[in-house]
Amino acid sequence: MLYRCYAKVNFTLEVMGKRPDGYHELASLVHTINLADDLRVEPADELLTRVEGLDIDPETNLVSRAAELLRNALRERRGAELSLIKRIPAAAGLGGGSSDAATTLVALNTFWGSGLRLHSLAELAAEIGSDVPFFLRGGAAIMRSRGEALQLLTPLVGQWLVLLVPPHDVLDKTRRLYAALVPSDFSSGDATQHAAERLRRGQPFECVNAFERAAREVFPGLSEAWQDAERRSKRAFHLSGAGPALFAFASDRADAQQIANLLGEGGYAVRTVRHARATTNVIRYP
Repeated sequence: MLYRCYAKVNFTLEVMGKRPDGYHELASLVHTINLADDLRVEPADELLTRVEGLDIDPETNLVSRAAELLRNALRERRGAELSLIKRIPAAAGLGGGSSDAATTLVALNTFWGSGLRLHSLAELAAEIGSDVPFFLRGGAAIMRSRGEALQLLTPLVGQWLVLLVPPHDVLDKTRRLYAALVPSDFSSGDATQHAAERLRRGQPFECVNAFERAAREVFPGLSEAWQDAERRSKRAFHLSGAGPALFAFASDRADAQQIANLLGEGGYAVRTVRHARATTNVIRYP
């Protein structure tokens, strides 16, 4: 069984303040894109994980964590061999690890014939990470609370984006970025709701991100690359997640490729992507 694990971009990402439990209250308009990792599931006596394209101990990968979590919850004795081919840049604000984890839950639920329904998988997904429940379904949604409270929206169709991922190597990125936030970075969540309403009506909307200022401080060279990309392309670029991935809207495929060519002349790593309607291409729930 072969699954495709799609990445995401955050059209909005608002932080409304710190919660009593130490986490932050979020509101984010998020959508999957067709940049994806591949996950293959094959029979095996043990639970094995292999990763290609990512320099990380497979035992610390979220695929392994999700597989062990589901296996323990089911008290499953059978194994499986999980082979992950990474294409989504790691720690870039594109949700690759979370998508891989969610797809692992879906894939093994099917592979073992466990029959867990979506709400049960979502409970397990929330134990792995705040945005993992979104990736069980993908498409478009508003994420609230820590990210696990979802309001599903009708996905976009035919929208092209240009994705730019500057070089980055920031240890403990998420902790450092949240620590860099100041009260002026917080907002009410109204911008996310307004953007979602305009998305429903097929109207342009404003992208906002609470981490824009902090990311420019934490990621060396991001601010310069951001300014240069906008100068070369004559387009506004927006931060996805906590960064450093940036994206810009394109009117169609040819427009996206033209922007990518202009940025490629500057030596940037760029991709043209479209929106994906779901996270995996084989999700089926009883």
